Amino acid sequence: MNRLYHKMLKFIDRFMSKRYIPAWLISLIDSFIIILSIIISGVLLSLKETWFNFPYDLYSIRFIFISLFSIIIFLHIFRINKSVIRYSSFSDMLRILLAILIPTIALLIVNSVYKVINHIDYVPKELILVNACISFIGLFMFRMFVRWLFEKAYKSGINTNLNTQVVIFGAGRTGTATANTLISGTRKYYIKGFIDDDPNLQGKTIFGQKIYGRDKQEYVIKYKDIDQLIIATNRISTERKNEIFELCHANNVKVLTVPPIKTWTEGKLQPNQITEIQIEDLLGREEININREIISQEMQNKTILITGAAGSIGSEIVRQLSQYSTRLILLDQAETPLYHIENEISNKYPQIEKYIEIADVRDKKRLQDIFQKYNIEIVFHAAAYKHVPMMERAPYEAASVNIIGTKNIADLSQEFNVEKFIMISTDKAVNPTNVMGATKRYAEIYIKQLDSQRKGETKFITTRFGNVLGSNGSVIPLFKQQILKGGPLTVTHKDITRYFMTIPEASRLVLEAATMGQGGEIFLFDMGKPVKILALAERMIKLSGLKPYEDIDIEFTGLRSGEKLYEELLCETENTLPTYHKKIFKAKHQEIDLELVKTSIAQMQEILKEETIEQDFKIVANIKQLVKTYKSNNSIYSQLDQSNEE
Repeated sequence: MNRLYHKMLKFIDRFMSKRYIPAWLISLIDSFIIILSIIISGVLLSLKETWFNFPYDLYSIRFIFISLFSIIIFLHIFRINKSVIRYSSFSDMLRILLAILIPTIALLIVNSVYKVINHIDYVPKELILVNACISFIGLFMFRMFVRWLFEKAYKSGINTNLNTQVVIFGAGRTGTATANTLISGTRKYYIKGFIDDDPNLQGKTIFGQKIYGRDKQEYVIKYKDIDQLIIATNRISTERKNEIFELCHANNVKVLTVPPIKTWTEGKLQPNQITEIQIEDLLGREEININREIISQEMQNKTILITGAAGSIGSEIVRQLSQYSTRLILLDQAETPLYHIENEISNKYPQIEKYIEIADVRDKKRLQDIFQKYNIEIVFHAAAYKHVPMMERAPYEAASVNIIGTKNIADLSQEFNVEKFIMISTDKAVNPTNVMGATKRYAEIYIKQLDSQRKGETKFITTRFGNVLGSNGSVIPLFKQQILKGGPLTVTHKDITRYFMTIPEASRLVLEAATMGQGGEIFLFDMGKPVKILALAERMIKLSGLKPYEDIDIEFTGLRSGEKLYEELLCETENTLPTYHKKIFKAKHQEIDLELVKTSIAQMQEILKEETIEQDFKIVANIKQLVKTYKSNNSIYSQLDQSNEE
């Protein structure tokens, strides 16, 4: 008997892996069930009632034809024959019920009218009701039986060597939906269990598979021949994710994740939404929530200029702002990236009124034309040069864009009475050791000076944060390229650390800070814990399914010119004040010499006009004159610090 049962399951497994039951065959089986139900109903009634002689009297002939055709028609109307039987559910039960209930009620009404006119039943109502019950039970039980057989074949593990063996971390709503998607959507996956940290769930089952606790996770991953682990819960810390990832990597188990429920298509998880875990998932923190209502009130129906709109942060600010009803001016000098962000916004947010302006922030005349053309109310200034080693070799470019470019946009914002000017700064502006960071600190000081001597309505606000994951030129895309080439990965120093934040969360916090800012503030973002770049490199190699130092090596190249080992978010003379958002703080910054700012910026403009060999040194010397905390590190400009000390 067991042998026969096993063969049947094997046949079902082969059948379900190749095809679905065609609609015509389902209709044929349904017709057979309805005929059988009519016969059973007629026999039962003829046993009870002597006046009823099934199937030889007129009642029987009428009932057989009317019931058969009416129920089949309504089964077709409700597309019961189009359903995939192996995935029958409660909704299918309701549709079958309606397909039987409607013709039943109609037949009862016809019978009542006929009886009033002719004083005799057209069809016995007892027969109508009994047949409705038996037909419903027969049609539904057929589907449940088929589903049960398919699930038995699935759980039996037949041909599991051809499938991907999966364990799901998370046995809640998301985990259950993930399991259902894998079972329903494809025969590629075979679920071998669940892992959940909730002690109330441990030992229970889902779809016949056991839920294991944290104490059993190593056993499950090591000894149950697992190919993949899918993290299907949002209630998991970064530390826990990393623990699971390390355990899985040690046992050659691939880790995948499921996106938040709110991103599912029509509330349903699609198989293609289950993706491999990314480095952002292992570095991420709890999701940052912003007050969308306040931001909407601040930004809605405003004309907003975004400089550097084609860059990493600028383009994300454009995406975030596009969720509100705004009028956007996208300004950048990079033609192709600007074209791409224009197309993206046009496709995703066609209702947004947007204008594209190709311009250089150094060209004040061109910028003035743009300010005159639009009635700009808010400015997000994200245009900047940001690559530390490159700017160390090109102080002229760094100063002309990061300082003078910022001055141009800020001055015009004040001249045209823009409501708010929000500058995007960086943690490299704090106690800077390189030209890039120092030029950004210079721009911060200039912005503060403008707000201190406010001549109009414009409120000047600065936001400061660290590295953003995946931004243009950041370390993560570089490591990905190096891994694709087979290595080695290059790290400047074994102890170097950086703060990281995702581009969307950084941009959301910029909008929140812009909303709460009243002028003169430097807003700092909670960047979480700093990350060792060496650990980041090792983890990215592991994410690629490889082993650090064995499959791909890591080389230390030495600190680059102007590079720090550790980044800071506050200057020596600054400390923080809280805001209503737990992830945003205000820096209490030092007083600035307003006359020194004016003198320095005027001198900088003159130096940039020169064409001398000493120009770069003069630019850096000018910056050091204003930014007192700027001490060059591993740079040719360190001699200027020695001169100042002497």
